[in-house]
Amino acid sequence: MEESLSINFVLWQLLHRSFGAINKARQKELDRYSITLRQSAVLGAVLRLGEQGTPTELAKQLFLEINTISEQLKRMEAEGLIRKVKDLHRKNLVRIEVTQKGHRLYRKTLNRKSINYIMSVLTEEEKLELWSILAKLRGQAVKKLRIKNLELYPPVNPAKLQLP
Repeated sequence: MEESLSINFVLWQLLHRSFGAINKARQKELDRYSITLRQSAVLGAVLRLGEQGTPTELAKQLFLEINTISEQLKRMEAEGLIRKVKDLHRKNLVRIEVTQKGHRLYRKTLNRKSINYIMSVLTEEEKLELWSILAKLRGQAVKKLRIKNLELYPPVNPAKLQLP
């Protein structure tokens, strides 16, 4: 039986496989620091969220299930990268903080040569066009998932970021 193809499905495959190839290149770069893509993403999100860095908010921001982020946080806490801190005002709330070790490791991940190399094939105009397209797709996916009260990062409008 011949597989029925649609432009939407083939575009999804292209997006998915491009994402996979870019992630693989980035992970090879991170391997020298003994950190995974997910650990780097979690550290970055915790640092960006600050006081709002709870397991629930991290799961929402990273589009992960709560049990997945909980297990990831357990492993990262055991490695000394983060610590869980009870909220002083709401006893049933746990906030996540990055430890000194986590800060040191995250700073190393700021070397993003693989990403810069891959993105260098795009002009500045193409980068902004891609940003717009990906923001639209993410917005539609969030709508389909019925996720509410989510401050999306990166923002829909690149002007809201202070980029060099």
